[in-house]
Amino acid sequence: MLYLYIEMNVMTSAVTASAALSAAALPFARATPARLQAAAAISRSTRTRRIDLVIAGPRGQVGSALCRQLARQQAALLAGAGLDLRLLAAFDRHGLAFSLEGLDPPAPTPFAPRQPRDVDALLDHLCRPRAEPALLVDCTASDDVADWYPRLLSAGVAVVGANKRANSRDLASWRQLQDCASVCGTPYRYETTVGAAIPLLGPLRDLRLRGERVLGLQGVLSGSLSHVLHRVHAGCAFSAAVAEAQALGFTEPDPLEDLRAIDLARKLLVLARECGFALEPADIHVEALVDAAKVQASGLDAALRAQDRRWRERVAEADRAGERWVVLAEVDAGGGRIAAQRVPATSSFAALPPGQNLVRIRTDLQDAAPLLLGGPGAGPEITAAGLLSDIVGAARELAWRHG
Repeated sequence: MLYLYIEMNVMTSAVTASAALSAAALPFARATPARLQAAAAISRSTRTRRIDLVIAGPRGQVGSALCRQLARQQAALLAGAGLDLRLLAAFDRHGLAFSLEGLDPPAPTPFAPRQPRDVDALLDHLCRPRAEPALLVDCTASDDVADWYPRLLSAGVAVVGANKRANSRDLASWRQLQDCASVCGTPYRYETTVGAAIPLLGPLRDLRLRGERVLGLQGVLSGSLSHVLHRVHAGCAFSAAVAEAQALGFTEPDPLEDLRAIDLARKLLVLARECGFALEPADIHVEALVDAAKVQASGLDAALRAQDRRWRERVAEADRAGERWVVLAEVDAGGGRIAAQRVPATSSFAALPPGQNLVRIRTDLQDAAPLLLGGPGAGPEITAAGLLSDIVGAARELAWRHG
């Protein structure tokens, strides 16, 4: 039986685990002697700060890509930025790995089976007094993981997330997270919740900090739906285009979250709040691409195939009119709307390559010529790259705060 037991007191902490958490059972190999010697040599010559990382969801597409990128960059970040990013733990619903000296991502060794108290014990370890600076990286789409954010931020544990659920709940919950991070001085970064690695949330904050009022925002914000409709215009069946987007890792694990625009509504709500619009989830009106009742009655594959003819006809009609179908998301202080719309083929939204995002931001200073931000908006590698950027930024803050 796996049971991660953590005993704490003011000055020391002892971490023990059963044989299931031995080196052979870890999902990542322990740090090699050569790697540790190299780290020690760099530590002696430059000022470094160890930051413990915990990755939730390391075996998903985004999590796996992040582990590969982290493995490639660890030595460079240690040498160039003085950041000793140690992978302390990694876990998902089925397994957990833990090593005080640091796991070495990635490696093929299987996870040890996860027991009910394991993650609670890990959280206790991260939040204990005088703990090493630590950072949770959330690569999941889990409400359970999002529920931990207030405790972690209040304890000084930084959070970097691609999980949209934490910031798309009711407005009071969103404000609680912002207050926890602000009052406790804890880094909280979630740039990849919207637009993968495209810098959108940071620029919106900067506009407001310099006193520029955001009036509204319009954009193609779903890389998955952008890919689907681009492929449909190229002659691909709607059902086949959805399957292709899912295979490429563009959709959420459940593609219905994309097709019903649930995922997109979360993105739009996150953006709206960064614009300064005090909106609730109910303020976003969504026109889904598929009927949930039909999916429930006949299954997803059959429901998608039933849409193939309709989408062929819609695309043919739009082509004759010199237009293209895009899924547009729009929001201002009064609320938001998401729907598939026909736009002129010459519009910047229509000309987007598959999987790309584009956002048009209107402000009191940039209304006649709005600000445009765009780039790749979907895919595991690009999302992982955005996460790694946020990890580095949050780790720098932690290193500075802990001296």
